Amino acid sequence: MSTTFNASDGGTQTPAPTGVALADEEALRQVFHMEYSALYAEARAELGDNARALAPKVVEGAFVRAWDARSRFQTPAQVHAFLVEDVHHAAARALSRRSAAHRLSGGAKQEAHAVQDETEEDAWKHIMHALHGEAHSPQALAEAAAHSRHEAAEHIKVSTRETPLWIPLLIGAVVLMGLLGLAAYMTRLSTDAKFARALAQPDLQPVATISAQIGNLTLGDGTKVKLAPESKLTVPKGFGPDMRAVKIEGMAEFNVAKGIDQPFNVLAGNTQVVATGTAFTVSAYPGDSAVTVAVSEGAVRVGKGKHMHDVTAGSAVVASDTSARVATAGERDAADAWRTGTLVVTDKTLSQALSMVKRWYGSMILAPNQQILERKTSFRASLDSLSQATRGIEQSTGLQFGWIGQNMAFYEPDKTAAKPAAKKK
Repeated sequence: MSTTFNASDGGTQTPAPTGVALADEEALRQVFHMEYSALYAEARAELGDNARALAPKVVEGAFVRAWDARSRFQTPAQVHAFLVEDVHHAAARALSRRSAAHRLSGGAKQEAHAVQDETEEDAWKHIMHALHGEAHSPQALAEAAAHSRHEAAEHIKVSTRETPLWIPLLIGAVVLMGLLGLAAYMTRLSTDAKFARALAQPDLQPVATISAQIGNLTLGDGTKVKLAPESKLTVPKGFGPDMRAVKIEGMAEFNVAKGIDQPFNVLAGNTQVVATGTAFTVSAYPGDSAVTVAVSEGAVRVGKGKHMHDVTAGSAVVASDTSARVATAGERDAADAWRTGTLVVTDKTLSQALSMVKRWYGSMILAPNQQILERKTSFRASLDSLSQATRGIEQSTGLQFGWIGQNMAFYEPDKTAAKPAAKKK
């Protein structure tokens, strides 16, 4: 069965009255408890392991600055956008200051110190102290900035005394290369974070298929998507030449439109697939321990963060977190053969196989006990033939397919049943 979908941009929101998003500190507290965990995780990811200790201050500062700018916010969505953007910029500034301090210290090795994660309660106390304490007053902030500049000037004066001319030139070249590398890295982080935020908006409505239904749709850039049964594709509202990113839960084939500079990104669980003008399938159903990517045309990059792996046409990988391995022939077929109308089940329990039968054929088949459900099965069947699937299960498990009452079921064959008597000559 095939269904054609048309992607839409979703509904519209009515803004709240002006100035009520952060009307008082209680509203700020509620926003804090909803946003803190996600912002803290994003700050840690952008800062890296060596600077993770800065994450709490980065996030706390974002809430303080949001409170200072509260008159600008009409809706919670505006507050959310401000916080995410502020955390991103604050993390970048923190890394830049840390790098500058490292250079001023003469390149001394910076060690990552073990830190204990701050609790939400601690963070909220720090924010309240900043809002009501002397540390948040304009005079205190000005004095702190002046003190910081004075310390930096003294440090520079001492560090450059009697230094040969070639040393600062060399340091400058190294610093420039480091800044260029940092800029490229932060640009990639910024792009990935932008995609993740766009795909996490609460008002997005994914395109979804049900059991025994295959959906086909064309995205705004011309990319064609074929959705397997029980799958969900999330497309951000800003999808276009600069926002070519989607999220898949389930299984889909992507034929990526060519001739566009911005790569096409697919987020599947914790795994990212990056492609330009190619064709591939992604298998990432909820509950799967890993994501399988099979490439039929061109090439893609699969992984997470710095750990990306190249996958070329005719190859497939199984990716989990930052690791990836070459898929077995059975894993590749299970993720890719459905495109040509074949269901492939390799070394699955009967329980898993029956879930797949329900997904692809829309038929519920039972088993009388747990012992039978744990039996392993492997088979291939046309997606147009439920009988091929049931015969494959019978042949690989030794079970018998039939009816128990009004329900289809697999059960142990009755070996004690009398055989038909032989005919006399």
